[in-house]
Amino acid sequence: MRIVLIFLLMILGAYAMNAQEFGGHPPAQQWKQIKTVSGRVIYPVGWDSAARRIAGLASAIRQSGDTTIGSKLWPYSILLQHQTTISNGYVALAPYRSEFYMTPPVNAFDLGSLAWTDQLTLHEFRHLQQYSNFNRGLAKVFRVVLGQQGQALANALTVPDWFFEGDAVLQETFMSQQGRGRMPAFFNGYRSLWETNKHYSWMKLRNGSLKDYVPDHYQLGYLMVLNGADKYGPAFWKNVSGEAAGFKGLFYPFQKAVRKYSGISYRAFTENALKESRQQFGTESRELRVQREKVIHEENPVFTENGELLYLRTSYSELPAFYSRKDGVDRKIRTRDQSLDHYFSYANGQIIYAAFRPATRWSWKDYGEIRLLDIHSGKQKTITRNSKYFTPALSERGDTVVAVHQGSDGMTAIHLLDSAGQLLKVIPNQQGYVYSFPRLYHGHIITTARNKNGEMAILEIDPSGGHSALVIGWTDHLLGYPVKSGDSILFTLSVDGKDNTVLLEKSSGKLLQFLPPGPVSQTGFYQPVTSAGSLVVSHFTANGYKLETYKTDSGAWSPIGNLANHKMAVRESRSILSDYNNLPGNVPVEKSNAIPYPKTSGLFNFHSWTPFYEDPEFSFTVYSQNLLNTFQNQFRFLYNRNEGFKQFGFSGIFGGWFPWLSGGMDLTIDRRGVFNNRIIYWNELEANAGFQIPLNLSRGRSISFLTTGSELVYNKPYFRQPEKNQLGDRSYFYLNHELRFSHQVQQARQHFHPRWAQVVRLQYRHAVSRFDSEQLLATGNFYTPGLARNHSLVLHVAMQQRDSLSGLRFSNNFPFARGYSSESLYRGWKWGATYHFPLAYPDWGIWNIVYLLRLRSGLFFDHAIGRDPKLLPVSGRIDFRSAGTELYFDTKWWNQLPVSFGIRYARLLDNDIFGGQGVNRWQFILPLNLVPGPLNEKKVLTF
Repeated sequence: MRIVLIFLLMILGAYAMNAQEFGGHPPAQQWKQIKTVSGRVIYPVGWDSAARRIAGLASAIRQSGDTTIGSKLWPYSILLQHQTTISNGYVALAPYRSEFYMTPPVNAFDLGSLAWTDQLTLHEFRHLQQYSNFNRGLAKVFRVVLGQQGQALANALTVPDWFFEGDAVLQETFMSQQGRGRMPAFFNGYRSLWETNKHYSWMKLRNGSLKDYVPDHYQLGYLMVLNGADKYGPAFWKNVSGEAAGFKGLFYPFQKAVRKYSGISYRAFTENALKESRQQFGTESRELRVQREKVIHEENPVFTENGELLYLRTSYSELPAFYSRKDGVDRKIRTRDQSLDHYFSYANGQIIYAAFRPATRWSWKDYGEIRLLDIHSGKQKTITRNSKYFTPALSERGDTVVAVHQGSDGMTAIHLLDSAGQLLKVIPNQQGYVYSFPRLYHGHIITTARNKNGEMAILEIDPSGGHSALVIGWTDHLLGYPVKSGDSILFTLSVDGKDNTVLLEKSSGKLLQFLPPGPVSQTGFYQPVTSAGSLVVSHFTANGYKLETYKTDSGAWSPIGNLANHKMAVRESRSILSDYNNLPGNVPVEKSNAIPYPKTSGLFNFHSWTPFYEDPEFSFTVYSQNLLNTFQNQFRFLYNRNEGFKQFGFSGIFGGWFPWLSGGMDLTIDRRGVFNNRIIYWNELEANAGFQIPLNLSRGRSISFLTTGSELVYNKPYFRQPEKNQLGDRSYFYLNHELRFSHQVQQARQHFHPRWAQVVRLQYRHAVSRFDSEQLLATGNFYTPGLARNHSLVLHVAMQQRDSLSGLRFSNNFPFARGYSSESLYRGWKWGATYHFPLAYPDWGIWNIVYLLRLRSGLFFDHAIGRDPKLLPVSGRIDFRSAGTELYFDTKWWNQLPVSFGIRYARLLDNDIFGGQGVNRWQFILPLNLVPGPLNEKKVLTF
């Protein structure tokens, strides 16, 4: 029960940390807010129009009368984050808020072409509605006992993540002319499985795989939610989710509610939904069978002047890298830097692309910097710094760069630069278009654009005057990747429920769709390029994007005619989508007055609390965090049953300035001890104050963090008479200095450790009054590649030394040899090595509770050396050596929370003089990844 309780508390911590960035804005950032009847939008100065649009659309959704999830809505706070280049958004509890990442995605095939403010609001507002209506039944008890984090845990245990996201995708689709439910690319995943006759188990579809491609829970959820709503009525999911959130039926409440309101078992419901979805959205042709292959993506084909084919390759065991292909032979050019997309351009022996780089101190700021890579030498240079560029391209001669610039002011523009990164010209954009994939041809710019109504077009722009002409007129269809092919333009177009390759003949104005020979695939063909009578496309398959080459005369070029006579969408025969509500087209602008939002607002915002009992101590902790996430604090109470003392404490950290400032105080009442053969009582005060400087030093292919800080601690006991006179003043101060540094390369999906990484920690603690105590600790872990691609060798070193005087003793953080008991020694050294390797990828689960993704193991040897004249039986050194193995389980719990844990067997090669019996030791390795560690990369979240 103790392990279960600790496990649940760690899960709470993981949920509470969802997508948060602490202290992410510089102190000069000013904020405003717009309040409505239902909630408020908090936004940076200068973003008034976007904030008013979001507030107005949120109010319209609230007033639309839609009750398919319930009628309750808590007052909400939506924060607009404007300095990140990531396109995303989320709603979370603990504390309850939503954050919108305001940079729109440049690739419409990712999330559609709907105005980004509208897309975010339609989707994320549904999550606000869900949480507001899921506080019921036993979930309400969880909330009473644990606060908002209690409801978050309860909802995660009972309502699957596929429902949360599928329901939100349905709302964005039903309430607009677009949404992901109408995008062909959104169905590529399941279409690819159906075409290759892959029939995965339900738990594999729910949890994914480390060896096979499995569509995510957004795609699965939409198919499930759409099928249920269409087949059983609009109230079906309101009833199901409501009873599940309330734990009605206690065990497997969601499955029981589905059975109750559908009349069939949960298993039959999911099987029928997938079968009917295949009939609705799948291929009508015969099954396309392929041999089992590894998941390898080949994207963005580009021809060089000599006919070499360049592309970007990545796989579950490889990092994204640029490759060239000539006569069927592939050559790696260079591993790509961190980037938000896989797009690149080529000209005159150089690859150009936009790399992602976070700001050094402020975690809400990051950049899109342009890189130039020489394909012959493999050397790369950065031509723009601290910029926000996307989809750059080179002119034919390679001397001019055209790129999309997404400013922190919300404005999108096309910039022309020289090959050294100097800005030459800004193309005016008074219409507020969002551009993507610009290309330079003979002094003109060809680019896709989307307007505020979510329509797309291909434009030809004259840079000299900024005048633009329509190449493809405004349409509801998705467009992308335009390239010149002789006098014509080749691009990808969403038409008739499929993303396909289309050619615009400029001479005739005809649109021709390429239909490749052989069996017809319903998955998308992207990024077309031609050379010497060959057409190469990147085709989505069940084993990743694959480059496919066709002779341009091998297939049929079918006329499309007027685009207005074709739909972009996947089939909409289902009634729930055929009668959609285009809400964004009818929303008035919110006219409420904007007022300043002080950065001191809600500094104490208590949202959750945690009672905990582990004999002999009971504790109760209350957590607080302001909405801007610049101040986190907690109050706590602890009672020790053995000694009878009570402890009251407070700690907080402020991240709104360059250094983080921290402080806290603990007051302990009725401490008990023995003095002169009798029990005495005293009170004790301990206070601390300090600072930390967290720096993100990530650049290029490396992810690096450096955190330094110091803390001053004051401890003062308050004795009663007569001990007060006998013991005198026993107060003392000590300083704690710490430095943590981590550096790693990027990790592929199957890499459980980075192939190269270093983690170093230095800690020095010393008394500054009364005592002369001190302690120095240094540890290092060094990760290197193993014998195979997914193997890893980790080297461990550590050293600790302290004073030999009596008095103050600091806590022992020395990583002793595995298997041994440990003590704080006068001198300690350790070195060790662990060789990690995967054993199997079972893709197997049980009871819809736990799912096993991978089994892996490690062989280790540790050698610790200790020296301590008082504790050790000899005056010289003593050895502590151990060897053994570790078995790790990489799992998912409740089909959504990744947890890694393990068991360890250690064989002691020397005597354990500090305790324990026998030379064979078994240990349980607590979950490793519920709280992000220093080696965890900042993840790009999926919207």
